[in-house]
Amino acid sequence: MNKVIGFIKGNLVVVISVVLILAFLPTGYVFSSKWNKKVYENANAAYTKEKRTLTTKGTITYSLPAVLEGEEDLSESRAPNNAVTEFYKKARAERERQVQDVVDRGTAFNQGDHVEIVPGLLPKAPDDRTLVRLGREMAEAIAGTVTSPSVYQRKLQRLNAGMPPSAEVLGASLTEAKKQGQQRFESSNADGKMTAEQTEQLNKDMIARRLGEYIGRSKALTFYCSTDAFMSAESTGTSRGGSRGSTEYSVIPSTVPPLSTINESTVFTWLWDYWVVSDVLDAAAMSNRNPLTGDMAIPDAPVKRVEQIRISAVPVATAAVVTDPDDMGGGRQPRGGNTPAPAAEAQGTFTGRVGGVAGSPFDIRMVEVVVVGSSQDLPAFIDAIGKTNYMTVTDVDLEEVDVWNDLEQGFYYGGEHVVRASIKIESVWLRSWVSPLMPDSVKTALGIPVVTGNPESDG
Repeated sequence: MNKVIGFIKGNLVVVISVVLILAFLPTGYVFSSKWNKKVYENANAAYTKEKRTLTTKGTITYSLPAVLEGEEDLSESRAPNNAVTEFYKKARAERERQVQDVVDRGTAFNQGDHVEIVPGLLPKAPDDRTLVRLGREMAEAIAGTVTSPSVYQRKLQRLNAGMPPSAEVLGASLTEAKKQGQQRFESSNADGKMTAEQTEQLNKDMIARRLGEYIGRSKALTFYCSTDAFMSAESTGTSRGGSRGSTEYSVIPSTVPPLSTINESTVFTWLWDYWVVSDVLDAAAMSNRNPLTGDMAIPDAPVKRVEQIRISAVPVATAAVVTDPDDMGGGRQPRGGNTPAPAAEAQGTFTGRVGGVAGSPFDIRMVEVVVVGSSQDLPAFIDAIGKTNYMTVTDVDLEEVDVWNDLEQGFYYGGEHVVRASIKIESVWLRSWVSPLMPDSVKTALGIPVVTGNPESDG
């Protein structure tokens, strides 16, 4: 014991140091553990915050819009990547190009060869003098004159459509043929008179000759049609219709209407009507065309005759009176026709399309067509309707045809069974190319915003 105490006294500094070391080891461990944990928590919190910041600010959402019905948008969020960015950029540009190409092709298909008949009138003539001059020119183009056939008549001629032989011309021809036949029989008899048998034979010859004229004419035409199928004896340029709630039909004048009824809305309606009728006639011609042999003659064609084409009216106000400036000393007179008529409530068909409403990219003209056609091949006409333009058949009603009654009028349909088909068509017109030609009154009636510019001075 004394030796231990002596050692401690002799090595007091060493002993004290050992004691302190032994005392501080557990204490230091406890304190260092707590300090390490706090440093770790602070460092981890700083790291998490920085990671969240970098992740949030460093993420880009890449997307490709859907373009087909039922297709979903392609979208993903990820860190920026030059290769991925370039891929989406090119893919999006290509998709937008394809969409624009479809739009351009669709617009071109809808527009076809539909152009203004008389440029300079639509959407608004610069002055009344121009309106009267060009309006008269447009009216003459629609109705035709003695020296110039109407655009409708020229359309029928281009499609090789026409009517049976004229009764007057055929009657004169048959009378002359009968006279010559009678003289031939009489000169062959000693008494200079025809026998009963010869009279009967002559009558049969005349019937055969008449039928031959009808058959020959049918083989020279693609289908029967005249401007009477869609033109009206009325010349007011306004729509007509039945009782309230019934369909009102556009009137295509067959005679040049008074200048007092002509304004931009009237002219636009005439133009639009012509486009619609042209499409229906083109569909009839298409159905009667064989890809290998070309246009078929009536006896072999699906569509034998186009009897009637009626088009729903454009909802605009009745034309206001426009006085010829030449009769008023050339002064500019205010012209009306810009107050829209109340539009009928828009009703859609089974297609779900409704035109004539605000925000719609298209407008619809309903068409009623009556044709005489082959009961077996009539579907070819229905197919041609959809191939000609954005037209959809919404209803078909069939009835029997009295072929003998029609034959007496010169309509020869051949040996096929024929029916009379009343067909309703929904014709779609894209506003992207039609609306720039629309007068303000038509735009307002159809719910299209009217952009007002600098008004014309009345001075």
